Amino acid sequence: MNISLGTELLGGHKLDHARFVRQDVARRKVFYVSGFDPLGPRRYRELYRKEGPTQAAVSGYTVDVSGLPRTDCGAFRWRATHHRSGLRSEAEFEFLGWDDIVRHSFRPSLVYVYALMFRTLWCYLTSGAIQSMWRLRSGPLVAGLVPAFLMMFYLLYAGLIGSSAGLIVGAGLGGPVWLAAGTGLVAGTAAMLCTRIFEEQLMIYFMVNDLGYTAAGNGQYPEVLSDRLDHFAERIHYAATSGQYDEVLVVGHSSGAQLGVSALARMIRRHGVPDGPHVGLVTLGQSIAMISFLPEAHDLRADLALLADEPRVFWLDVTAPGDGACFALTDPAANCRVGGRPATALNPLVVSAAFRCTMDPALLRRNRWRFLRMHFQYLCAFAKPDAFDYFEITSGPLALATRYAGRDCSPSMLAAPVSPSLHAG
Repeated sequence: MNISLGTELLGGHKLDHARFVRQDVARRKVFYVSGFDPLGPRRYRELYRKEGPTQAAVSGYTVDVSGLPRTDCGAFRWRATHHRSGLRSEAEFEFLGWDDIVRHSFRPSLVYVYALMFRTLWCYLTSGAIQSMWRLRSGPLVAGLVPAFLMMFYLLYAGLIGSSAGLIVGAGLGGPVWLAAGTGLVAGTAAMLCTRIFEEQLMIYFMVNDLGYTAAGNGQYPEVLSDRLDHFAERIHYAATSGQYDEVLVVGHSSGAQLGVSALARMIRRHGVPDGPHVGLVTLGQSIAMISFLPEAHDLRADLALLADEPRVFWLDVTAPGDGACFALTDPAANCRVGGRPATALNPLVVSAAFRCTMDPALLRRNRWRFLRMHFQYLCAFAKPDAFDYFEITSGPLALATRYAGRDCSPSMLAAPVSPSLHAG
């Protein structure tokens, strides 16, 4: 389906066609940082390949996706070619992978998962992070606490099963104490192992690993992840100084948002912002406060402040109230700075993906309680795209700063300094 730019009407809102008569990006480099996901880059390439043409058909352009050989350092790549009204632009995606770190962080032991859960819960309670996040947005905090409560329920359930089995053998059948105790232990253990059946659907243990991985250091990046961020920073700098691209864009989704922030900040500290290409950052569905509010997240808070004050980097933050796994419409930099958001602040531009207005109503109803699916909606096609079109941002002819020039943050944005640990800069 090819929709004429002159007559297109989408969801009752005419698109601003004037912005498409110029082009300031012909070649773009996109560095994509995924969230806490062990599945790796092919999932994201195939998602782009599937959803990109769907969005293009709705919005009146075409996008073709093809594979590329891996980089010399082994990074996974793909290409997206965008055409609209005689304008052509090309984007080369490079997956900044840490999926191997995610896979190695998993342990099959239930003892390990429960120890991690209690340690993480203690960290958030004693640091004051839970109270502060509740003042910010309660939704993602509830989503983060649900796994802990369910795991405690699992323990209670297994304890009741074990106690009942022991009582039946001991008091009911008159068996010896050692047999009753052994039967109760076996029954309770079996009940705990059966919780893995629910895990396949609810992904409780996965969410505990996600939250507990970085929280294990009270917000300080683990050494192996910090080393990987150094590598990401060098890859971004290499692309920005290669002379091959008109724009270099870093995209971080979910817990990849803070990694994108830190990788770009490390590049700036070491090399500065290079002259030449536009440099942009896009954070999607971020829950940065889950880490930045922890006491030892000094580096992340400094990284957020650096990018918030950097005029040569355009930072777009996109969230949606319909995504229960993100801190929707919050300024992650201002929330952990002593002065909050300065009146002259340029970054980030906080906009809403507004799922209720932009998604197909039937699709929204079908997926409303599928929290992981809604958390991935930013990477999917919208029936009525408004302020946010992921595929045109990453492959279209306009730089990020040009596309959003003159736009204000969402009026419902929360920028109060509520973190229990505030950055002074």
